[in-house]
Amino acid sequence: MKTRTPVIACCMVVAALSAGCAATYKNTSACEQSMRQSAQEVSAADTLTIHHTGTGINGSRVVVEGTLEHPQTASEAAVAKPPNTNIIEAGLLAPVTAAFQKNRPHKTVVPAAVECTYDANGQSTFRWLAPARLVKDAPKGDQAESGE
Repeated sequence: MKTRTPVIACCMVVAALSAGCAATYKNTSACEQSMRQSAQEVSAADTLTIHHTGTGINGSRVVVEGTLEHPQTASEAAVAKPPNTNIIEAGLLAPVTAAFQKNRPHKTVVPAAVECTYDANGQSTFRWLAPARLVKDAPKGDQAESGE
């Protein structure tokens, strides 16, 4: 019985299918690296954590989502709401946890997202979608292409 031909055919099908899956996720690591470099250039004190990466068809568009964590500034501390220490509303251990929180340095966590687009030559655009302090105004030609 000839089993060599069906085995070879199955191996070729598996190889073709797995190559297609890998092609879907290309450019994600390049966009993540660009996001990390840009965040480092903006502020070395910020800590970037990546939570999700979305890829378009054949990796032509990649969106990376995460958070930026930085030490709380004086203006952010002034606006921040103090923890609830009322035992009846927040629970029996609320004053204890508030005392521990007071001694730790406070950090602010903001959502962050970038969009990278790729063409045959490599990365064509990189832009921040969030936070607002990193978003640059898009040129008029870019808005016309996106249909806004």
